[in-house]
Amino acid sequence: MYFSKFPPLILIENALSRVINRTEMASSRDTSSSSSASDRPLESTNFAIEIEPTSIQFSSAIHASAHDDTLQVRRFTPASRGLEPFHFLSSTKFAVLQAVEMRFDSSENKSIRAQLKFNIRMVRIKEAAVINAEDKWIACGLELLSDLRDFELWWLQQFSELERKIDAYNSNGSGWIVEQINYFDLCSALTDRIRYYRGRCANFSLPNQLAVKKAIINPPSDGNNCFLFACLAYLHNRDPGVMKSCHRLTTYSRWLDEIDLSGIALPVAISDLDVIEEKNSEICFTVFSWEDDEAYVIRQPLPGICASRKVIPLLLLRNSSS
Repeated sequence: MYFSKFPPLILIENALSRVINRTEMASSRDTSSSSSASDRPLESTNFAIEIEPTSIQFSSAIHASAHDDTLQVRRFTPASRGLEPFHFLSSTKFAVLQAVEMRFDSSENKSIRAQLKFNIRMVRIKEAAVINAEDKWIACGLELLSDLRDFELWWLQQFSELERKIDAYNSNGSGWIVEQINYFDLCSALTDRIRYYRGRCANFSLPNQLAVKKAIINPPSDGNNCFLFACLAYLHNRDPGVMKSCHRLTTYSRWLDEIDLSGIALPVAISDLDVIEEKNSEICFTVFSWEDDEAYVIRQPLPGICASRKVIPLLLLRNSSS
């Protein structure tokens, strides 16, 4: 008996969300172009974000890169100077999200490594007077986005790192403080999606119709505990260790006692899931089967349970040998 992750419903939901987001953006976007010839932008768009009590306007343009096939640099520039740094950055979040989404849409089966690089105006103050000013770069860390669902965490990491570095500048006693963000670059590089996210189910023979979708994850197992490892792989799929070494049993060793399977004979049967849900109040299970080239729901939890727990989608496959 084999269980694994089965996320087509999630993928469909994401696709619908992208269509809705594009429609909303298209209705609110001012498509007039603004760019400088020296920067050789390939695409330029103006945005206006309403934030009380003023409207912050900025332009977004793709800039030529020596590695256009891999690296893309999109610059966000405020239309006016003197904006408070974090006020400007917050106003661009939606546009950055759309740029990341278009980056995913332009590639097939790729992940993205992205970072924000800020060109900032630094001023040095002595005796309440500005005695010097210069522009400096602050670069945030290059982070992996496996899909669009990683954006919120990525944005928080970039925002927090910028805040930390600006605070360090402003409090180091040198007299230099950050006055404004002149502009910032969204740098994104395509990278091959690691096996875990490709969903190739490399260690299990899948029907062709499932294999080509690359949506089934086959976690490791050392015998009859495939159920446990399938659940752990799903619950911790954003853990850095799982993302890096998902095929190693030791990756999951710290979570082996996370799911209470006491009194359950291995391998786990579908009839055991009710008992497992009683023992584990934070999770529940939906089980799919694949028969005659179609997926069927063969077990689902009660609606009241789903509302308060994390639903783990599992796929049960049968073959001639097991």
